[in-house]
Amino acid sequence: MPGGTVYNLAMAWTRRESPTAGVFARGPLRVSVAALLCALTVTLWGQPHGSGGVNRPEHLAKPYVVLVSLDGFKPEYLDRFDLPNLGRVMARGVRARSMVPVFPTLTFPNHYSLVTGLRPSRHGIVSNNFWDPERARKYSMSDGVGVTDGSWYGGEPIWVTAETQGMVAACFFWPGSEAAIRAVRPTFMTPYDGKVPNGARVKTVIEWLRMPRQQRPHLITLYFSDVDTATHRGPLDSPDVEKAVRSVDVAIGALLDGVDALPIRNRVNLLITSDHGMVDTTQAQSVALESVLLPHGMSEITQSFGGPVASLHLRSGILRAAAIRDEINATLQHGRAYRRGELPERFHYRGNPRAGDVVVVMDESWTLRTPGQRQGSLERWGQHGWDNGLPSMRATFLAVGPGIRRGARIGDVRNIDVYSLMTELLGLRAARGIDGRPGRIKAMISRQER
Repeated sequence: MPGGTVYNLAMAWTRRESPTAGVFARGPLRVSVAALLCALTVTLWGQPHGSGGVNRPEHLAKPYVVLVSLDGFKPEYLDRFDLPNLGRVMARGVRARSMVPVFPTLTFPNHYSLVTGLRPSRHGIVSNNFWDPERARKYSMSDGVGVTDGSWYGGEPIWVTAETQGMVAACFFWPGSEAAIRAVRPTFMTPYDGKVPNGARVKTVIEWLRMPRQQRPHLITLYFSDVDTATHRGPLDSPDVEKAVRSVDVAIGALLDGVDALPIRNRVNLLITSDHGMVDTTQAQSVALESVLLPHGMSEITQSFGGPVASLHLRSGILRAAAIRDEINATLQHGRAYRRGELPERFHYRGNPRAGDVVVVMDESWTLRTPGQRQGSLERWGQHGWDNGLPSMRATFLAVGPGIRRGARIGDVRNIDVYSLMTELLGLRAARGIDGRPGRIKAMISRQER
């Protein structure tokens, strides 16, 4: 029986209450069978180093971590809107002034940096969509098959760290979680489906935390897209944005209530994050590449990806990169083109050819439109992807749980340090050579021992 078939059978069995929501059935017998199916899946997918769906004895008394992403949630929303449930988190835990994302400030690069502690040039997910010149293939976040190919993903995501050390992990949506990375998948995984209601997502997480302790995942990811979707469809001051912010607050409330009702409630850590900020843009701030590059220059480009940061791959590689750079910069008024090796060091974006031979970094709220890319049809809408040093691109970070300070506010944190924090909370050995700094966030959020 092929691995994918067994995987689907395992997921179908464990979704007895709601096939759409992926809610796990209760009862020791059902859970045990589900765990065995997941263990079989591990073997057939070529994952000999996974947990096998069972926590090793040394992990049974350890805490739990639920990593939550509120895609596109700006820190200022915590002050702009009345959010009682996120308010509960802040009263019981720690709020950072902001979280510094990686460059470019896009969804897939930042989500994958959060769980690996690596910057995009090192983990390889340099954008939501990019070209790999070595493979001569495109990666796209919307390619349901391509995202399951583990060979695209570098580094070691936190669920791989957990599973290879004998700790059960579960992902209710997260970029990279659908792939076998280093030949390992999380024991429980839900393929992305934006139609799954938030309440069903939360219910599944709580069901995971109710499982017998041998099968209960200690590491869980959970993702909500409401705010990002709303801001892409209209301006940041739209009523729809407020509605979306309030909807994720309701989901957080359900998560808090569910955790509070668990026997293990005093062992659960919630890390509530976002991946990037957002700023308004307009059609008038969208520049066509053809307007700043002459036809002979356009003929040099084999692959291009536009937006706040544009990647241009050239037929001649770096040989003509300087000429293309100069031609663009001679006309472009609201951005700057670089040969990849000339990008500002603070972007940490020079090292991977997937980023392009020429990289164009646009000014805040301006975008570069490449051939085949449609101009926005809205008068004003939200966008992200710009310089990660801009205040508008900052993300959110909240933490609550055992040993975490209560009602505390701290300064800025970096998303590349979140991976280390999770390994520290879970008592796991972190992967070597990460970009994040071990202990940095933990020192900021931990209660002082008396």
